[in-house]
Amino acid sequence: MPNVKSGCDLFLCFITLAKLDAYRFDECRQKLIERGQVFLNRALLSRQRNSELSKEFIVGGSVILTHSYSRVVLALLKYASEFTRFKVYVTQSEPDKSGLKMRDELDSIGIPAICILDASVAYMMEQVTFVLIGAEAVVESGGIINKIGTFNLALAAHEMNKPFYVAAESFKFVRIYPLNNRDLPNHFKYKSSTIARLGEENLANEHPLVDYTPPVYITLLFTDIGLLTPSAVSDELMKLYI
Repeated sequence: MPNVKSGCDLFLCFITLAKLDAYRFDECRQKLIERGQVFLNRALLSRQRNSELSKEFIVGGSVILTHSYSRVVLALLKYASEFTRFKVYVTQSEPDKSGLKMRDELDSIGIPAICILDASVAYMMEQVTFVLIGAEAVVESGGIINKIGTFNLALAAHEMNKPFYVAAESFKFVRIYPLNNRDLPNHFKYKSSTIARLGEENLANEHPLVDYTPPVYITLLFTDIGLLTPSAVSDELMKLYI
């Protein structure tokens, strides 16, 4: 998964930034453990930070359209529901119907939620205030990799002039620069077990799990390091990795 790769890359980068020249081996080991714990604590707090920064975009009476299941979107909506009332449409999200889980969890915390067919997003778009989705990864261009069907949603939102917001933790920022969906590495698009079973050359008929949405269709990214335009992502990536 792309978010696992980006998280691991950032973790390794963060813990190896420590200057360890003046320490003995056991002290170096302890310093690395301490930096790893700092990284973990930041990651655990990222969704709360994200929610606090972006709740002002959800005003009373909003109708929100989201896609599939996203823990960061769920946390953001739960936090916002403490201050205002709104309604959520959730795509069913084929092929695993993960949108049903999202709807059930929203219902359980008292947020009105309705599950809709993936094919009905253009029809429903007229009724929504904005689109809010999560992301498996945010790439260098400011575009995102997310559950298959996200690009369709972005196209419909763009055509109908609806804001398209993305909520993502900064540890999902990944150093790749795809130009289109064909540029996505196969290990992002398919399960590793599927690739091992079929081989790289036999994936043409396999259903991809994710797609790439270019930055031109994204209005704003809600992250724990701030509210970012897609064009600002490359600068933030440099700060994270340097």
